Amino acid sequence: MKNTSPSPSTARRQIREAVVQLLHADRPSPDGEEAALAGDPWPLILAPFEGKVIRARARVVLHLQQNRAGRLQPVWKQRVQAPPLLESFLDDRSANRGFRQLLAAEQKLPDCFDLLRRQLKSEKEPETIAENLEDIRATNEESRHNGQALITALGPVDACPELLRPLAKALPPLVKSASLLHTLFTENLPDIPETKTLRECIKTREEIKGAAQARHQLVLANLAETDKLITAQLENFSFQRLAQVDRAVLRLAVTEIQHCPEIPAAVSINEAVELARRYSGTDSASFVNGVLGKLQ
Repeated sequence: MKNTSPSPSTARRQIREAVVQLLHADRPSPDGEEAALAGDPWPLILAPFEGKVIRARARVVLHLQQNRAGRLQPVWKQRVQAPPLLESFLDDRSANRGFRQLLAAEQKLPDCFDLLRRQLKSEKEPETIAENLEDIRATNEESRHNGQALITALGPVDACPELLRPLAKALPPLVKSASLLHTLFTENLPDIPETKTLRECIKTREEIKGAAQARHQLVLANLAETDKLITAQLENFSFQRLAQVDRAVLRLAVTEIQHCPEIPAAVSINEAVELARRYSGTDSASFVNGVLGKLQ
């Protein structure tokens, strides 16, 4: 199975990119003393990682639900005989209604799965895939809830009316399949080989976020000292005139140089230059390199 975790160097760059975006989103609070985030930047920052999570989830959903139609077939065979029996033997119209709702949900799911296959094949945007996944989740919940309620109402197979035993036998495998699908949308993913890629994608997303948050807080905790150091390196140029992206890149790099001894200064400078080039252009990259070079 392909390893979906980023290499250490890629992860470090992704963390720095996230921090720069966080710093870029910072704005002064009304009293001018602290930084406050203008809106929530995380959806945009984590979009590439969330996209991988969405696609991985879609693939494992399709893989683990390949036998869903087979599980439904014996239940589907009871669609004519079961409804009147449920009402007469159980004296409960809700059981009959639940059975019909289960069948309706199960009829809808194959179309959702087919759409999901096409979306993955045509590389649709993650947001579009996510909408279909949510539809699958909700439809599956309808089936799972009603299936479990019917199992409870019917009781043990040997104890339920003989004419309803085929339904009582057929429901548990279908509900088991629905319950497995249910777990794919929870935080407690089943620890099975099929979910390995999905679990790795989620882990990467959370690790990048956690590391970026910690680095961002380190920058903010030392902001006054950092800004003084940057200002001291500027020649014929005021700190206030710095482009917002350049300021964010410099703040991150200087913080790393001053407070992250495990990171070589040359690495922080090189990464800062690349970030400036990516987000602001060649001139900014040269400017950032010149400012940081004076700190070595």
